[in-house]
Amino acid sequence: METIRKYLETMFMSLPDTDAARRAKEEIMSMTEDKYNELIESGMSENEAVGKIITEFGTIDDLKDSLGAIEKGTVRRPDESFKPNETFTHGVQGIPNPPVEVKQVTYRGGKSQNRELRLISVDEANAFLDDCTFSRFLLGLGVACCIIAPTGPIMGSAISENFYGFLGDFFSALGVVFLFIAVALGVGLIILSSAKNKEWSFLRRGVSILDSVAEEYIRNEKADNISSKSTMLAMGIVLCVCSVIPVIFFGIFSIFPFLSEGVGPALIFVITGAGVFFIINSSRITDACDRLLGLNA
Repeated sequence: METIRKYLETMFMSLPDTDAARRAKEEIMSMTEDKYNELIESGMSENEAVGKIITEFGTIDDLKDSLGAIEKGTVRRPDESFKPNETFTHGVQGIPNPPVEVKQVTYRGGKSQNRELRLISVDEANAFLDDCTFSRFLLGLGVACCIIAPTGPIMGSAISENFYGFLGDFFSALGVVFLFIAVALGVGLIILSSAKNKEWSFLRRGVSILDSVAEEYIRNEKADNISSKSTMLAMGIVLCVCSVIPVIFFGIFSIFPFLSEGVGPALIFVITGAGVFFIINSSRITDACDRLLGLNA
């Protein structure tokens, strides 16, 4: 709940200190507390409840419109002069989705600074985490597809041995076709995941910085995902280690050659692909959090 209070404080900092603004702030805080308690009682974790509420707040411009606070001289324009240590709404050339918030930072990380840094809000941080999660999912799926690709020729060869003539050649060719399709799909997914990350290329130290509310939120997100990271990593390692079990099993209990020569070897690649997928995705949230927190290092 403290994160929400700080977020509200940040939103209202750019508004004129009027009676209407103070009343609105108190009303929003009261409604937010009720909503927060309702979400917690429904079974949501504290971090999930905070994220949902902050997402529903809308932008500062929505808040200004609802309060009628946009009056001449109350909102700073992009062409106005900049004052030291001031935060305001400002469009930045070369950065997507303006207007964005820019802050003049004179001291940071133990070193003197004299530059404007793009402030990353909670909403943007959430969007970055979502994109990183999806990108890592695509990467894991792409790598898994490339790993399981050899199962096509293995299974095609094993099946073709039970047929003669045209059918045997057909299943062998089908296995090779599966190989190329799986590799092409895997490479495509890997390229797509990389393209998704390029949308956030402006997130680098010396250009962007998390605001205080977003930084606390990201720290909580990282802490909440440590256990899931360990679980997924352990599952991935176990699957990779156990991938040879089908070959051993079907080799010992060789009832049909199709099982020992086809299914067993093919399962090595399938189980290994699944294991690698879990390993790649185990740190999808924590790595994204580290990248965001590194902006403030």
